[in-house]
Formats: sequence, structure tokens, C-alpha cells
Amino acid sequence: MDRRLSLSIILFFIFLLLFITFTLISEYKNMENLREEYPNIPEKAYDYRKSNLNIWAINLILKFLVPFLFLTTGLSKRIGIFSQGSGRNLFWTGFIYVIIFSVIDLVLALPTNFYSSFILKHRYGLSNQSLYRWLEIVLKNFIINGLTFSLLIWFPYYLMYRTPNRWWLYLGILAIPVIAFVTFISPMYIDPIFNKYTPIEDDVLGIEIRMLLKKSGIDDAEIYRVDKSRDTKLMNAYMTGVFKSKRIVLWDTTMDKLDKEEVLSVTAHEIGHYIKGHIWRSIILGGLFYIFLMFLIYKTSNWILMRSKGSFGFNRLYDIASIPLMILVLNLYMFFASPIINANSRQMEREADAYEINLTQNKEASISSMLKLYEESLSLPRTSTIFKIWYHSHPTPEERIEFFSSYEKD
Repeated sequence: MDRRLSLSIILFFIFLLLFITFTLISEYKNMENLREEYPNIPEKAYDYRKSNLNIWAINLILKFLVPFLFLTTGLSKRIGIFSQGSGRNLFWTGFIYVIIFSVIDLVLALPTNFYSSFILKHRYGLSNQSLYRWLEIVLKNFIINGLTFSLLIWFPYYLMYRTPNRWWLYLGILAIPVIAFVTFISPMYIDPIFNKYTPIEDDVLGIEIRMLLKKSGIDDAEIYRVDKSRDTKLMNAYMTGVFKSKRIVLWDTTMDKLDKEEVLSVTAHEIGHYIKGHIWRSIILGGLFYIFLMFLIYKTSNWILMRSKGSFGFNRLYDIASIPLMILVLNLYMFFASPIINANSRQMEREADAYEINLTQNKEASISSMLKLYEESLSLPRTSTIFKIWYHSHPTPEERIEFFSSYEKD
């Protein structure tokens, strides 16, 4: 590994530690200000926020440290040699490598995942999940993601081998149809693996939601209730799918804890995402971004590989052992792209909020539902500016309530 690469790696990890330190200082300062502005916020909401910040900091470091150690310790190369065996073809080499890599990654991530998604949620009264159910979801996610990744990994590596200077473009061009296809099939075939979805058409709420859909011109969308109460006490709703798979999904906790007008407001917000074209915008912009991202990964990975001078145990990007290198570079660019991605997401949420008000003509229900949503989840009215810019896909609850209060209906 040459001096320039070593220096770049050291500087990045120093930057990462400084970013974490500055963000934590900003978050603690923000919490001090909130104590003065919102004296009724319970102390456990601050304790929960602090615990989540600690997990966030650890996970952010591990996101870069784990693939880096796979490379520098030679572990990736050893897994690659084992996967290739005595002349296995690319498909089986990639399949075996990804399975081994995924198992190791799962084991490394398990402690923080268990603590954040199970221990903390139960400690603060936000979860109904049994240990068996938690393990079930972890294993299902592992099987679906790991199996999909392992079955498909041969294709990009085949392109890298056949067209080492153009593979990124071909993968990028394929992104839009692939994202659209996944968006179409996921609501019908993937989501039901994790939860039970029940149509709600004939009761009073279902009829009124159907009226909102008809008023919006998408009365062919389905309406479902999902049994999230077996996992959580939190509330949510979303609209997903395209064409025949588009549907409104309401968590049963949302239907049970909000009154009818509040549920209709939440539903109107989700309808707004579809009417404003946010699903298709995300697919198209995501595809275009993916082309650019693939180009950056191609250039940066080759630069790192050239300057590593064989210290990773391989010299060609199409070596299956380069998977951690690709993941490391992907995480790097996704980290720096987060402010732009989330700024676009927050803008779409504002548009959906405006649509919600215009569709229901009920500001009061929008405000009360938002208050219940964030209070029930022990969320704070706002985070620090830097955390919002980097990680918030939605405006803060404080911003949304202010928007609802001051918005002039069309």
C-alpha cells in the first residue's frame, strides 16, 4: 500500500471521528435547548435519544471499518480462494463467497442490532416483539438479502471481466428497470413474508379512504391493514407499489391509536406521495444517480487497487475478493451523498404534507396526528441541524407542525 493511499485512509477515519464528535456535541447542545423550550418532554425521551446516538456512532464506524479489515487482513482473499476451490465457475464462486461474507457480517452486526432493535425498544416500552419474532425477522432478512445477492453477484463480475472499462455504465443503465420491477413485486411477494396484510374495504374507515382515493383519481389502489402490533407500539402508514401493485398500507397500531380523522390525514399524506409522482421520481432519479455512483465506484476502486500494490491479495477488480472494496467505496459515496438524497426526500415530504391539507381540509387532524406520532415514539421535536441535514428523510416534527399551522389551503 503506497503512502498516498495510507494517508487518505488515515485522514478519512480522522474525519469520521471528528464528524461523529461534532455531531454528538451538536445533539447534546440541541437537547439542552429543547429542555428550556419544551419543559414537558419526558426525561426518558432524552435518554432514548442518547442511547440511539451511541449506537449510531458505533454503526457508522463499523460501516467502514469492517470492509476495510476484510481487505487489509487478507480475510477477503482467503474467502475468495476457498470459494473458487479447484476451478469452480464464476456463479458458484460468487455464491459461496457471498454466503460466507454475509454470515460473518451478520455475526459482527448482531450485538449492536440486538441492542438497538430489541433491548432498547423493550427498555423504553416501544416494542411488543418476542425474542423468537426478532430472530425470525433477522433470519428472513438475512435469507432474502443474502440469497438474492449471492445468486446475482456473478453478473456484475462477469461484466467487469468482459468489459473492464464499461461495466459501470451497463449496470447503471439496468438500474431503472430493476428498481421499477422491485417496486412492483415487493408489495405483493416480499412484504407478506414478514407480516400479514388484510384488506380494509367495507368498514367505515375503508369507505372514507376509498373516497379520498377516488377524489385523487387513484381509486384502483388497494387498502391494507398490516399487523405491526406484533412487533412494535409505534405508528406508521405508507403507499407503495406501481401499476396494479399500488396500495395504501396502514399499520394496525396507527388505526388503533389515532381517531378516524387523524388516520385519514395520515392516509392523505401517503396518497400525496403517489399523486405528486414521488414513487416514479424516486425510481428515475435513483436510476440516474446509480449510473453516476457506479462510475465513481469504478474510478475510486481502481485507484485504491492500483495504490494498494497487492496488499489486499488481489490486483484485478473482477477478483471476487474485491467485494469488500466495492462495499467500502459504496458506503463512502453514500455517506457523502446523504445530505443531497435526504434534502430531496424532505422536499417530497413537504409536498405530501401540502397535499394532505388540501385533500382533507383538516389542519387540526394533521397537527394532532403528528403530535401523537412523535410523542408515542419518544422522538424529540427536532434534532441538531447537522444530524437533520445528514440523516433526516423527513422534516422534523417541529417543522411539520409549524408547516401545518401556517399553511394556507388552496
